[in-house]
Amino acid sequence: MTASLRLAVLTVALPLTLTACSSAPATEQAAPAASSAAPSAPASAPSTDPEFEAVKAATPVVACDIITLEEVSALYPGITFTLKTKLDPRMSGYAWDSRCEYEAGVGTIEFAKTQPTHSVQVFVNTVASEAKAQANLKSRAETAASMPSYKAQPDLGPSGYTTTGTGTASAFLTKGQAEIQLLVSELKSPSDEKVKKLLALAKSL
Repeated sequence: MTASLRLAVLTVALPLTLTACSSAPATEQAAPAASSAAPSAPASAPSTDPEFEAVKAATPVVACDIITLEEVSALYPGITFTLKTKLDPRMSGYAWDSRCEYEAGVGTIEFAKTQPTHSVQVFVNTVASEAKAQANLKSRAETAASMPSYKAQPDLGPSGYTTTGTGTASAFLTKGQAEIQLLVSELKSPSDEKVKKLLALAKSL
């Protein structure tokens, strides 16, 4: 091979070799750039509702803890009560809802043969604050005041009250952050006797 021919071959081959060598690092450098551009998962936004956050942070009241089977039995001596329903606190809107029901006997009159002769029910809503509980009770008391059976019960607090119906009586009050309704049902006793038992239960809280 003459010197001029060897020079021609080197002149053609050298650019191809340089191109091949320079292309490999370019490919390797591109990968990190692509991974760094991947979007990160969005962080969950904190709640902006202070009342809802306060409800979640509250310690809910358990209905069967504030009125026990022993207390109900002591109020009705000689009658055997059993626990029929126990609903542990669960979130329901802007409150923790808890319920409890005790009952005794079986009805003996025609329209209530399958109903208990006595029952005591406890309904509790634990809300965001004591002020909220009192405001809710006040609003309900103002609505209930138009009912013929409504009676304010100052011993149960500023807005505490009772109402009566056919065979039933209810008391409404607050205790801390808890809104409480107590309901007693008896087939034969007069309304005044039902209310008296209600008030005894309510004042024991």
